[in-house]
Amino acid sequence: MASSKIPQFLMPYLKDAIEFPDIDTLSSILGIKRREAEKVVIRNNEESAGHKVRDVFCTKETRELEKELLEIFSSYATTKNGREMTLTLTPSIDREELQKRFEDVKESEKLVELMGDAKITRVQEIISNVRIEKMSFGKSPLIAIRSRGMEAEIKGNYGDFVRVELVDSADKAEELLQKENVVLLIGEDEEFDEPGIINIKIDDLSEPCEIYPEFVANSFMSKRNVIEAIVNLLTEFGELKESYMFKDISVKDLEEVLALIEKIEAERSKGETSFGELIYRHEEELNKEADRIMRSSGGVEEFKGYLEEVLVNMADELMLTGTGEDKNVLWESAYENLERGLPFEFSREKMERLRQRYNRKMGERRYYKSRDFAKQLERHREEVSTALKMLFYFDFMLAVMQFSRDFELNIPEINEEGLGLGLGVIMGRNIFLVGEELRGGEPVVPVSYSIGKANSGIFGATPHPVAILTGANSGGKTCLLIMLATSVILTELGLPVPAERAEIPLMPLYLYRRKMIKKTGSFEYSMRALSRIFMREGAKVVLIDELEALTEPGAMGRIMASILNNLPKDTLAVVITHLIHEILPHISMDKVRVDGIESEGLDAAGNIVVDRQPMFSHIGSSTPELVIKKLLGRVRKEELKAVYEEIIEVLEKERKEAF
Repeated sequence: MASSKIPQFLMPYLKDAIEFPDIDTLSSILGIKRREAEKVVIRNNEESAGHKVRDVFCTKETRELEKELLEIFSSYATTKNGREMTLTLTPSIDREELQKRFEDVKESEKLVELMGDAKITRVQEIISNVRIEKMSFGKSPLIAIRSRGMEAEIKGNYGDFVRVELVDSADKAEELLQKENVVLLIGEDEEFDEPGIINIKIDDLSEPCEIYPEFVANSFMSKRNVIEAIVNLLTEFGELKESYMFKDISVKDLEEVLALIEKIEAERSKGETSFGELIYRHEEELNKEADRIMRSSGGVEEFKGYLEEVLVNMADELMLTGTGEDKNVLWESAYENLERGLPFEFSREKMERLRQRYNRKMGERRYYKSRDFAKQLERHREEVSTALKMLFYFDFMLAVMQFSRDFELNIPEINEEGLGLGLGVIMGRNIFLVGEELRGGEPVVPVSYSIGKANSGIFGATPHPVAILTGANSGGKTCLLIMLATSVILTELGLPVPAERAEIPLMPLYLYRRKMIKKTGSFEYSMRALSRIFMREGAKVVLIDELEALTEPGAMGRIMASILNNLPKDTLAVVITHLIHEILPHISMDKVRVDGIESEGLDAAGNIVVDRQPMFSHIGSSTPELVIKKLLGRVRKEELKAVYEEIIEVLEKERKEAF
């Protein structure tokens, strides 16, 4: 959304709503759907990181995988805003930015270790119900101007959140006061001393505390329970008070804000005496006194003496100061009907003017109280904003800690510039399989793998930048590919990765998943998707999972060979395929390594047993070869056995001859 369309007075509040983040408040202020508000936060994060999501995670499948990871991660956040912070997290390939994120992770690890599990559980109990409430905008202020020239400036500052009326005559002013109890009059000329008219200097036009104090107060009140939680945390836990996140937060200032909020709530809850209630109360008092005087044989003069005392008190209650015309009206309304006798009653016709002026003065009083509260609160706005950001960031970091603990994640190493580019993962695990294991599934077998000039020290992993991964179906090739993609994605999000150790290059990621190919079923669509690799200069990480179903094997083999031979300089790639024999004749082995996930044989039930750890520079057993071996173990007829043995011999020979 273009900033020129946003009223200036909202900018600080929008900045907070974006940075907390607070999607609901952002949606409410901008009048947009929640999903659009999420996009606003993501675009802001992209701008801060200096990279768009699409420029780092360059395929739809990559972004879908990122979303799946963030969904898991977000479940660990305690607060709603903490979850929104995880779901709107954006990547970076800036080394300094990512190192800063990892430093925060390390500092948080130290803090969590210092506090211990019991205190962290208590912290999460305190913040479990924390949320920023939906903010009430209050009544839209009415601003009166004397010339049209000021309208554009007012609209630029406040947009449609205020009403603007041109007052070019006394009649127009009176007309407005018939509709509103309070009118804000902007101008440089003499001030108007008229109940209901608040004179605002032009220099104060851009001050929300002057123009829209109710909104300012409400913005703080919507954050009350979050502020209370922060005060409780920093009071109860000295470790937090001294931590890198909260050390600059003043508990005293936050307590002052809470005290002001309590005063505002008390002021609003006590209500106001209406003009009618005030008049009826005094009429009742006067009639009771008249009845007493009559029973005691008193006279009219005695009642008039009491009436004078009541009228003096009423003048104070009705805020009729001085000896002006309004006081005369009050006295006239009392004596006009006195000659009619009892019961006593004020003249309703004469009281109408006083009613209007009373309501306007009460409106003035509300405005001035609201303005004073708003100014006192506004002095603490930066302090409150910082405190809230830190609380939600702390919740975010606690989520990182627990996510890392459950999935055994560790901070990766980032490739040092000048030492060559490589991608290496030691004892890495597929995070989605780990999730199944945590729910009672089979234990995940960790694997180690690298491509390029990684300093991982994996035995047998030559520094070729491109690897073709072969082997039987269900051998773990796709799981390995997803593990590599996950490690790159999490690193570039500034999060730990599912490995004992990982070395990750900061490059755009192009992931092509097999399920995408099956879903689209279109050779043309898939070729257009692959073409993105070549449409952007520079190194990248390319991970491709089985494209052979797109067209006949011979043609697909040559196509894949052409793609691998022409990858941009310094690109790292892993390609899963069953078409190794169709590809090999057409590729340069100088930069391509062929790896294989190998079968260890068959178990007693005839099921294929697979070693999940790839063998480097080795073609893995194909699915047909393993299936034939499985069938061979079950066949009894010698003629058929001979056929199967010959097929196995041919397939094994073909694998050996490939190198």
